[in-house]
Amino acid sequence: MTILDFLRKVLRHLAALLLFRSSLKTSSVSPKSSNKEFTVVETTENIRTLDSLKDEIMRLFRQPCNIRRMLSMSSAIRIQYKARLRDSEACMLPSFSHTLPSGQETGTYVSLDVGGSTFRVAIVALSGREGQSTPMCIEHMSTFRIDERIRRLPSKEFFDWMAGSIQATLESQSRDWPSDQPLPVGLAWSFPIEQTSHRSGKMQNMGKGFACHEDTIGMDLGTLIEAACAKRQLNVSVNAIVNDSSATLLSQAYLDPATSMGLILGTGTNAAVYLPTSCMGLSKFGTRDQSWFQSAGKVITNTELSMFGKSILPQTRWDEILNREHQHPDFQPLEYMTTGRYLGELLRLIINEAVDTRDLFDGNMPLALTEPYSLDTQTMARLEQDSSSDMGDSISMIKTTFELKVPPSIEEVTFLRTAAEMISYRASAYMAVAVHALWALQKDVDINPVTDKGCPKTSIACNGSVILKYPGFKNRCEDLLRQMVNEASPATSSLAKESIVLQATEEAAIYGAAVAVALAETH
Repeated sequence: MTILDFLRKVLRHLAALLLFRSSLKTSSVSPKSSNKEFTVVETTENIRTLDSLKDEIMRLFRQPCNIRRMLSMSSAIRIQYKARLRDSEACMLPSFSHTLPSGQETGTYVSLDVGGSTFRVAIVALSGREGQSTPMCIEHMSTFRIDERIRRLPSKEFFDWMAGSIQATLESQSRDWPSDQPLPVGLAWSFPIEQTSHRSGKMQNMGKGFACHEDTIGMDLGTLIEAACAKRQLNVSVNAIVNDSSATLLSQAYLDPATSMGLILGTGTNAAVYLPTSCMGLSKFGTRDQSWFQSAGKVITNTELSMFGKSILPQTRWDEILNREHQHPDFQPLEYMTTGRYLGELLRLIINEAVDTRDLFDGNMPLALTEPYSLDTQTMARLEQDSSSDMGDSISMIKTTFELKVPPSIEEVTFLRTAAEMISYRASAYMAVAVHALWALQKDVDINPVTDKGCPKTSIACNGSVILKYPGFKNRCEDLLRQMVNEASPATSSLAKESIVLQATEEAAIYGAAVAVALAETH
């Protein structure tokens, strides 16, 4: 420690001592007490210690998370859902998928999954869920990395690269593909498109550093892929295009008929939910053929869940800083408080305040944390997993990750772990609120008058790194949902208590794309 750092530390401690002395008050007692004076030590936030900030963090993050208050928030968000079902162009968007799988669909399909960093080509076999130990399986899958060079390819070269990857995967198999008819393909596309049918959609700005949209905006995505494959004498037909949340719903619904919702919670969040078409404004459907409406009593709906919760979900001052400094303030309120992209940033903002005001790390902000979003959510997860009394693993991890010159103290690491626990606890509670509101929307007689009462289970298919891998997150979220359902159910009801199960899905994008193709063939 330099002399300057030492002097700064001394000045901080003097300031804390002065604040403590200023919190001592002299008060007069009543005459019955002989007019003596006594000293009252106020419980006040003016005593600016690391422990006092830790207590404040616990209060601010846990206070909104009692069940009655969460039910109130759920009711308010459900009102938001209903309003945006009528006229919003940004969320509650009906897809073209108006049936859920029966579990009897069978066949072998090619599934494509295009994400931000990988392109996967898989051969998927569906054999039906009745009497089958493996109703669906991936017979083969190839993964191709999408690096910066691939992202910058213009459209012709990007779709040619996709076609070459598809060809390499098919040729690696000894299977005889039918030559007299197109090979059915399902596509999970993790980017915005304006869907125009079950199998087609207009290209939109992809973001994430991709260039292939620049000269294809408005063009049909399925046609672009088919044309690139045709140049290689690959006779394929893109029969279904789905987003990640719809794919998650479809993949689990094939296995479990109680599934009516799909939830993504990783870097970002979204949900797909099966809702009656009658609850949506006509403007939502664009220019669809009348025959579609005659078949579609319900439709898988892309909620764009991340956009909900503004003015409903309580915020802390760190949330306000994150939102204020974000490129799109107020755009995705739920996402900013629940997802892998932002949980670490909330902890970093807390650390920044603790360094400035509570002498954390001797008042020196680690250089590794000076840039926004430089604290990975994985660091939080590792902190929460360390239950040792000496916090040895966390001390070593924090020293290395934050690039500290000296190891942090047990008090400092305990503070960080508590902050991480509070951030993730509130995230699971707020996600439970949003999911409960969707579940209640499905049960709402104004939305769905034929909903069965007393249904024993609603299964919600889940995918994403936070909901599946963050320690304790899924179980805590599910437990909070159970408490909300039980609290809202009349104690005198003779109906069976309903349950909400968060069901982890495996390879949801790949399986969901295959199920979507199977549904397209049978309807």
